Amino acid sequence: MAGEVEIIEEILNSSSSANEEEIVHIIQSSDEDTRAAAIGDTSITSGEAGEASYHENKELVFWVPALLMVGREQQRITVTQNELCRRVEQPECLSQTMLLSLLRLSKEKGRELKQTLAKNGIKKLTSKSAVISCFTKLTETEAAQLAEDFFYLASRNLRLKEINREIIASRGGWDQFETQANITKELLQDILKEIEARDIKLSLMTHGFSPLIIRAVIDILIEIITFRET
Repeated sequence: MAGEVEIIEEILNSSSSANEEEIVHIIQSSDEDTRAAAIGDTSITSGEAGEASYHENKELVFWVPALLMVGREQQRITVTQNELCRRVEQPECLSQTMLLSLLRLSKEKGRELKQTLAKNGIKKLTSKSAVISCFTKLTETEAAQLAEDFFYLASRNLRLKEINREIIASRGGWDQFETQANITKELLQDILKEIEARDIKLSLMTHGFSPLIIRAVIDILIEIITFRET
């Protein structure tokens, strides 16, 4: 228990300095009975970091500072109402504390955040998150970008052709290896299909990272075993 509290405090205390003085704005929608709280930095103008508002379809949207966009620190990541709904449900069950961390807000904004979410149909928050990991503070957008960047780097920096040549040579050349390569490719594709069909829980806990990274690794393996130099 003490360890988990320390993790939570560490996450909250690591908020971006650009989000230290959040304020809550009330934005009136076209519907007189519907209001959304917009949470933002006092030093940032409307529409920028940490702020929430409605799309035309009245969906609550937050804009938060990016954690992983190196070289693009000013970029703001969109956290939609649908993402928040996914993350307060099973398997993650994010608590109010972890939602504050996800939205880069201080603990003092807990009451305002809870009211904002309740007005938009997100009323049941657990007292303790079911899962806390290094993915907890990442948005779905950032988790997907992390997987895509890995695939980009791996596909361009792994010596796939050299690995391919060594594998084929160790198995008697392409004529001897071709049948085995095709069987292995089909096996890997079948494995991927089965994983993706049963990856819902892991995907939710990693915010889309899991299916992308598994597909990336299998695609790389298939490229290694099926590449043929002409």
